[in-house]
Amino acid sequence: MGSETTGSIFRRLKMLSILAMSMAIMACQNFSAEQKYDWSATLSAPEEYPVQAYAGAIIAEGYQQSLAGFGDADDGWGNASGYVVMGPDTKNLPDRLQVSWHSFVDQRNYEGAWDLPKDAIAQLFAEGFIDHTTKKKRTYTTFVIGLAPNGLVVVWLSGDGNQVEVANFKAQETLVDIDYVSDDSRPVFSKKYNDVVLSQLNDEFNTFERIRLGEYPSPDLYEQFRQRYLWRPVVALPEEYQLDSFVLHTYNGEVEITSSDNQDRLFDYQKRGLLKGFFFSWRDVDNVKVATCWLEDFDQAEVMRAYANFSPSDNVDLIVRGVGSPAISLALRGGDKEIEINTFKATIE
Repeated sequence: MGSETTGSIFRRLKMLSILAMSMAIMACQNFSAEQKYDWSATLSAPEEYPVQAYAGAIIAEGYQQSLAGFGDADDGWGNASGYVVMGPDTKNLPDRLQVSWHSFVDQRNYEGAWDLPKDAIAQLFAEGFIDHTTKKKRTYTTFVIGLAPNGLVVVWLSGDGNQVEVANFKAQETLVDIDYVSDDSRPVFSKKYNDVVLSQLNDEFNTFERIRLGEYPSPDLYEQFRQRYLWRPVVALPEEYQLDSFVLHTYNGEVEITSSDNQDRLFDYQKRGLLKGFFFSWRDVDNVKVATCWLEDFDQAEVMRAYANFSPSDNVDLIVRGVGSPAISLALRGGDKEIEINTFKATIE
Protein backbone atom coordinates (compact mmCIF):
# COMPACT_ATOMS: atom_id res chain seq x y z
CA MET A 1 0.00 0.00 0.00
CA GLY A 2 1.45 3.35 -0.98
CA SER A 3 2.02 6.11 1.58
CA GLU A 4 -0.03 9.31 1.45
CA THR A 5 1.95 12.36 0.25
CA THR A 6 2.22 15.56 2.24
CA GLY A 7 0.29 17.41 -0.48
CA SER A 8 -2.66 15.04 -0.43
CA ILE A 9 -2.82 15.24 3.37
CA PHE A 10 -2.85 19.03 3.15
CA ARG A 11 -5.61 19.00 0.54
CA ARG A 12 -7.72 16.63 2.68
CA LEU A 13 -7.30 18.79 5.77
CA LYS A 14 -8.24 21.86 3.75
CA MET A 15 -11.42 20.17 2.46
CA LEU A 16 -12.37 19.08 5.99
CA SER A 17 -11.80 22.62 7.24
CA ILE A 18 -13.98 24.09 4.49
CA LEU A 19 -16.70 21.52 5.21
CA ALA A 20 -16.65 22.31 8.93
CA MET A 21 -16.87 26.05 8.21
CA SER A 22 -19.76 25.49 5.82
CA MET A 23 -21.68 23.45 8.39
CA ALA A 24 -21.10 26.14 11.01
CA ILE A 25 -22.33 28.85 8.65
CA MET A 26 -25.44 26.80 7.79
CA ALA A 27 -26.16 26.26 11.47
CA CYS A 28 -25.87 29.99 12.13
CA GLN A 29 -28.12 30.74 9.15
CA ASN A 30 -30.73 28.28 10.40
CA PHE A 31 -30.61 29.81 13.86
CA SER A 32 -30.86 33.36 12.60
CA ALA A 33 -33.65 32.39 10.22
CA GLU A 34 -35.82 30.97 13.00
CA GLN A 35 -39.27 32.51 12.61
CA LYS A 36 -40.15 35.02 15.29
CA TYR A 37 -43.69 35.84 16.39
CA ASP A 38 -45.59 38.36 18.47
CA TRP A 39 -46.70 36.37 21.53
CA SER A 40 -47.29 36.66 25.26
CA ALA A 41 -48.35 34.32 28.06
CA THR A 42 -51.10 34.27 30.67
CA LEU A 43 -52.51 31.95 33.33
CA SER A 44 -55.71 29.96 33.69
CA ALA A 45 -57.36 28.07 36.55
CA PRO A 46 -60.80 26.57 37.31
CA GLU A 47 -63.34 28.91 38.89
CA GLU A 48 -63.75 26.55 41.85
CA TYR A 49 -59.99 26.12 42.35
CA PRO A 50 -58.35 29.58 42.31
CA VAL A 51 -54.58 29.78 42.33
CA GLN A 52 -51.84 32.38 42.40
CA ALA A 53 -48.43 31.92 40.77
CA TYR A 54 -45.71 33.32 43.03
CA ALA A 55 -42.75 32.53 40.75
CA GLY A 56 -41.99 31.28 37.27
CA ALA A 57 -41.45 32.27 33.67
CA ILE A 58 -41.94 31.15 30.11
CA ILE A 59 -38.53 31.26 28.47
CA ALA A 60 -37.32 31.75 24.90
CA GLU A 61 -33.92 32.38 23.39
CA GLY A 62 -33.17 36.02 24.30
CA TYR A 63 -36.46 36.63 26.12
CA GLN A 64 -38.53 35.48 29.08
CA GLN A 65 -41.84 36.58 30.56
CA SER A 66 -42.58 36.31 34.26
CA LEU A 67 -45.68 34.35 35.30
CA ALA A 68 -45.84 36.01 38.73
CA GLY A 69 -47.85 39.19 39.18
CA PHE A 70 -51.14 38.05 37.61
CA GLY A 71 -52.86 37.93 40.99
CA ASP A 72 -55.50 35.27 41.61
CA ALA A 73 -56.36 33.19 38.54
CA ASP A 74 -59.93 31.91 38.66
CA ASP A 75 -61.62 32.75 35.35
CA GLY A 76 -62.43 29.16 34.41
CA TRP A 77 -60.47 26.27 32.93
CA GLY A 78 -58.91 27.40 29.66
CA ASN A 79 -59.96 31.03 30.10
CA ALA A 80 -57.20 33.62 30.30
CA SER A 81 -56.70 35.56 33.53
CA GLY A 82 -55.49 38.83 32.08
CA TYR A 83 -53.02 39.65 29.32
CA VAL A 84 -49.53 41.10 29.18
CA VAL A 85 -48.30 43.60 26.60
CA MET A 86 -44.54 43.79 26.99
CA GLY A 87 -41.23 42.89 25.42
CA PRO A 88 -40.21 43.16 21.77
CA ASP A 89 -42.86 43.01 19.05
CA THR A 90 -41.55 39.66 17.83
CA LYS A 91 -39.46 37.07 19.62
CA ASN A 92 -38.30 33.48 19.37
CA LEU A 93 -40.81 30.85 20.38
CA PRO A 94 -40.39 29.61 23.97
CA ASP A 95 -38.75 26.31 24.77
CA ARG A 96 -38.90 26.24 28.57
CA LEU A 97 -41.57 26.67 31.25
CA GLN A 98 -41.07 27.18 35.00
CA VAL A 99 -43.91 27.86 37.42
CA SER A 100 -44.61 27.76 41.16
CA TRP A 101 -48.09 28.39 42.51
CA HIS A 102 -50.32 28.33 45.58
CA SER A 103 -53.66 26.51 45.38
CA PHE A 104 -56.19 28.02 47.80
CA VAL A 105 -58.86 25.32 48.16
CA ASP A 106 -56.54 22.42 48.93
CA GLN A 107 -53.94 24.69 50.61
CA ARG A 108 -51.06 23.18 48.64
CA ASN A 109 -48.10 24.58 46.73
CA TYR A 110 -46.77 23.18 43.47
CA GLU A 111 -43.70 23.77 41.33
CA GLY A 112 -42.10 22.41 38.21
CA ALA A 113 -39.85 23.13 35.24
CA TRP A 114 -40.15 21.51 31.83
CA ASP A 115 -38.97 21.71 28.24
CA LEU A 116 -41.71 22.81 25.87
CA PRO A 117 -42.28 20.90 22.59
CA LYS A 118 -40.78 23.66 20.47
CA ASP A 119 -41.04 21.81 17.14
CA ALA A 120 -44.77 21.15 17.64
CA ILE A 121 -45.30 24.77 18.74
CA ALA A 122 -43.41 26.09 15.71
CA GLN A 123 -45.49 23.90 13.39
CA LEU A 124 -48.77 25.15 14.85
CA PHE A 125 -47.63 28.77 14.62
CA ALA A 126 -46.52 28.26 11.01
CA GLU A 127 -49.76 26.53 10.01
CA GLY A 128 -51.94 29.06 11.79
CA PHE A 129 -55.58 29.15 10.78
CA ILE A 130 -57.97 30.99 8.49
CA ASP A 131 -59.95 33.75 10.16
CA HIS A 132 -63.56 32.80 9.48
CA THR A 133 -64.63 36.43 9.05
CA THR A 134 -61.78 37.94 7.02
CA LYS A 135 -60.80 34.67 5.26
CA LYS A 136 -57.17 35.65 5.88
CA LYS A 137 -54.50 33.50 7.46
CA ARG A 138 -53.76 34.28 11.09
CA THR A 139 -51.79 32.56 13.82
CA TYR A 140 -51.66 32.17 17.57
CA THR A 141 -50.67 35.01 19.88
CA THR A 142 -50.99 33.70 23.44
CA PHE A 143 -49.65 30.86 25.56
CA VAL A 144 -52.31 30.05 28.16
CA ILE A 145 -50.79 28.20 31.11
CA GLY A 146 -53.46 26.21 32.96
CA LEU A 147 -52.87 25.33 36.63
CA ALA A 148 -55.23 22.73 38.10
CA PRO A 149 -55.53 20.64 41.28
CA ASN A 150 -53.04 17.82 41.90
CA GLY A 151 -50.35 19.78 40.04
CA LEU A 152 -51.80 19.40 36.54
CA VAL A 153 -50.31 21.91 34.08
CA VAL A 154 -51.77 22.34 30.58
CA VAL A 155 -50.38 24.66 27.91
CA TRP A 156 -52.72 25.94 25.21
CA LEU A 157 -52.01 28.10 22.18
CA SER A 158 -54.69 30.74 21.68
CA GLY A 159 -55.49 33.22 18.93
CA ASP A 160 -58.61 34.91 17.55
CA GLY A 161 -60.83 32.63 19.62
CA ASN A 162 -59.09 29.40 18.55
CA GLN A 163 -57.39 27.42 21.28
CA VAL A 164 -55.51 24.10 21.16
CA GLU A 165 -53.58 22.12 23.77
CA VAL A 166 -49.90 21.76 22.94
CA ALA A 167 -48.44 20.29 26.14
CA ASN A 168 -49.27 19.00 29.60
CA PHE A 169 -47.12 18.36 32.65
CA LYS A 170 -47.28 17.26 36.27
CA ALA A 171 -45.93 19.61 38.93
CA GLN A 172 -44.72 18.40 42.31
CA GLU A 173 -46.14 19.46 45.63
CA THR A 174 -43.61 21.48 47.60
CA LEU A 175 -43.07 23.21 50.93
CA VAL A 176 -42.40 26.94 50.65
CA ASP A 177 -39.84 28.92 52.61
CA ILE A 178 -41.25 32.45 52.35
CA ASP A 179 -37.79 33.88 52.99
CA TYR A 180 -37.09 32.97 49.37
CA VAL A 181 -40.36 34.41 48.04
CA SER A 182 -40.50 37.94 46.61
CA ASP A 183 -42.04 40.65 48.79
CA ASP A 184 -44.87 41.09 46.27
CA SER A 185 -45.86 37.42 46.51
CA ARG A 186 -45.54 36.88 50.26
CA PRO A 187 -49.12 37.94 51.13
CA VAL A 188 -50.48 34.91 49.25
CA PHE A 189 -49.19 32.70 52.07
CA SER A 190 -50.78 34.69 54.90
CA LYS A 191 -53.82 33.27 56.71
CA LYS A 192 -55.64 36.59 56.35
CA TYR A 193 -55.31 36.61 52.56
CA ASN A 194 -56.34 32.95 52.26
CA ASP A 195 -59.35 33.49 54.50
CA VAL A 196 -60.54 36.35 52.27
CA VAL A 197 -60.14 34.32 49.06
CA LEU A 198 -61.91 31.26 50.49
CA SER A 199 -64.71 33.36 52.00
CA GLN A 200 -65.41 34.98 48.62
CA LEU A 201 -65.23 31.59 46.92
CA ASN A 202 -67.66 30.10 49.43
CA ASP A 203 -70.11 32.97 48.88
CA GLU A 204 -70.15 32.21 45.14
CA PHE A 205 -69.93 28.41 45.04
CA ASN A 206 -71.00 27.26 48.55
CA THR A 207 -67.58 25.65 48.62
CA PHE A 208 -67.37 24.41 52.20
CA GLU A 209 -70.79 22.72 52.27
CA ARG A 210 -70.33 21.16 48.84
CA ILE A 211 -66.93 19.76 49.84
CA ARG A 212 -68.50 18.33 53.02
CA LEU A 213 -71.27 16.69 50.97
CA GLY A 214 -68.88 15.42 48.31
CA GLU A 215 -70.55 17.61 45.66
CA TYR A 216 -67.59 19.85 44.81
CA PRO A 217 -65.74 19.22 41.51
CA SER A 218 -63.23 16.44 41.99
CA PRO A 219 -59.57 17.51 41.86
CA ASP A 220 -59.15 14.78 39.19
CA LEU A 221 -61.85 16.31 36.96
CA TYR A 222 -59.51 18.45 34.87
CA GLU A 223 -57.34 15.47 33.99
CA GLN A 224 -60.51 13.58 33.02
CA PHE A 225 -61.43 16.46 30.71
CA ARG A 226 -58.34 15.63 28.64
CA GLN A 227 -59.94 12.38 27.39
CA ARG A 228 -60.57 12.61 23.64
CA TYR A 229 -63.07 10.84 21.42
CA LEU A 230 -63.22 10.48 17.65
CA TRP A 231 -66.31 12.52 16.86
CA ARG A 232 -67.84 15.11 14.57
CA PRO A 233 -70.96 17.33 14.60
CA VAL A 234 -73.79 16.38 12.25
CA VAL A 235 -76.53 19.00 11.94
CA ALA A 236 -79.78 17.85 10.33
CA LEU A 237 -80.88 20.82 8.20
CA PRO A 238 -83.70 21.10 5.64
CA GLU A 239 -82.53 20.32 2.10
CA GLU A 240 -82.55 23.97 1.03
CA TYR A 241 -79.99 24.90 3.70
CA GLN A 242 -76.30 24.13 4.15
CA LEU A 243 -74.06 24.34 7.19
CA ASP A 244 -71.79 27.36 6.98
CA SER A 245 -69.52 27.34 10.01
CA PHE A 246 -69.23 26.15 13.56
CA VAL A 247 -67.48 26.81 16.85
CA LEU A 248 -66.83 23.88 19.19
CA HIS A 249 -65.88 24.54 22.79
CA THR A 250 -64.78 21.44 24.70
CA TYR A 251 -64.29 20.84 28.42
CA ASN A 252 -60.54 20.33 27.92
CA GLY A 253 -60.21 24.08 27.25
CA GLU A 254 -59.93 23.86 23.47
CA VAL A 255 -61.92 26.00 21.05
CA GLU A 256 -62.23 25.06 17.38
CA ILE A 257 -63.53 27.56 14.83
CA THR A 258 -64.21 26.18 11.37
CA SER A 259 -65.91 27.59 8.27
CA SER A 260 -67.25 26.08 5.08
CA ASP A 261 -63.88 26.90 3.49
CA ASN A 262 -62.42 24.01 5.47
CA GLN A 263 -64.82 21.22 4.55
CA ASP A 264 -62.53 18.41 5.68
CA ARG A 265 -62.35 19.82 9.18
CA LEU A 266 -66.05 20.60 9.16
CA PHE A 267 -67.28 17.08 8.44
CA ASP A 268 -64.44 14.68 9.30
CA TYR A 269 -64.08 12.73 12.52
CA GLN A 270 -61.46 14.38 14.72
CA LYS A 271 -59.97 13.57 18.11
CA ARG A 272 -61.82 16.09 20.25
CA GLY A 273 -62.53 16.69 23.92
CA LEU A 274 -65.96 16.48 25.53
CA LEU A 275 -68.58 18.89 24.21
CA LYS A 276 -69.06 22.04 26.29
CA GLY A 277 -70.61 24.42 23.76
CA PHE A 278 -71.57 24.40 20.08
CA PHE A 279 -72.30 27.34 17.79
CA PHE A 280 -73.23 26.91 14.14
CA SER A 281 -74.74 28.92 11.30
CA TRP A 282 -76.36 27.95 8.02
CA ARG A 283 -77.10 29.48 4.59
CA ASP A 284 -79.72 29.01 1.92
CA VAL A 285 -79.22 27.99 -1.74
CA ASP A 286 -78.47 31.63 -2.64
CA ASN A 287 -75.62 31.65 -0.10
CA VAL A 288 -77.52 34.03 2.16
CA LYS A 289 -77.03 33.51 5.88
CA VAL A 290 -80.27 32.30 7.46
CA ALA A 291 -79.57 31.99 11.18
CA THR A 292 -77.16 30.97 13.90
CA CYS A 293 -77.66 28.64 16.85
CA TRP A 294 -75.94 28.42 20.22
CA LEU A 295 -76.08 25.21 22.25
CA GLU A 296 -74.65 25.78 25.72
CA ASP A 297 -75.15 25.34 29.50
CA PHE A 298 -74.72 21.57 29.30
CA ASP A 299 -74.76 19.33 32.36
CA GLN A 300 -71.09 18.37 32.52
CA ALA A 301 -71.76 15.07 34.34
CA GLU A 302 -74.41 14.08 31.78
CA VAL A 303 -72.05 14.84 28.90
CA MET A 304 -69.28 12.75 30.47
CA ARG A 305 -71.66 9.82 31.00
CA ALA A 306 -72.86 10.05 27.39
CA TYR A 307 -69.34 9.90 25.90
CA ALA A 308 -68.37 7.09 28.28
CA ASN A 309 -70.71 4.78 26.32
CA PHE A 310 -68.19 4.81 23.48
CA SER A 311 -64.59 3.79 23.00
CA PRO A 312 -62.10 6.60 22.21
CA SER A 313 -61.53 4.87 18.84
CA ASP A 314 -65.24 4.68 17.86
CA ASN A 315 -66.55 6.99 15.15
CA VAL A 316 -69.19 9.03 16.95
CA ASP A 317 -71.66 11.55 15.53
CA LEU A 318 -73.04 14.43 17.55
CA ILE A 319 -76.52 14.59 15.98
CA VAL A 320 -78.42 17.88 16.14
CA ARG A 321 -82.06 17.50 15.08
CA GLY A 322 -85.02 19.84 14.89
CA VAL A 323 -83.08 22.97 13.89
CA GLY A 324 -85.62 25.70 13.23
CA SER A 325 -88.28 24.03 15.37
CA PRO A 326 -89.19 24.76 18.99
CA ALA A 327 -87.64 21.46 20.12
CA ILE A 328 -83.98 20.95 19.19
CA SER A 329 -82.70 17.52 20.23
CA LEU A 330 -79.15 16.31 20.69
CA ALA A 331 -77.65 12.82 20.77
CA LEU A 332 -74.37 10.95 20.42
CA ARG A 333 -74.54 8.09 17.93
CA GLY A 334 -71.90 5.44 17.29
CA GLY A 335 -72.45 1.96 15.86
CA ASP A 336 -75.79 0.66 17.16
CA LYS A 337 -75.84 3.02 20.17
CA GLU A 338 -77.53 6.41 20.42
CA ILE A 339 -77.34 8.34 23.69
CA GLU A 340 -79.51 11.42 24.17
CA ILE A 341 -78.16 14.59 25.79
CA ASN A 342 -81.10 16.36 27.38
CA THR A 343 -79.78 19.23 29.46
CA PHE A 344 -78.70 22.28 27.46
CA LYS A 345 -79.84 25.73 26.40
CA ALA A 346 -80.56 26.47 22.72
CA THR A 347 -80.63 30.00 21.30
CA ILE A 348 -81.40 30.74 17.64
CA GLU A 349 -80.87 34.21 16.16
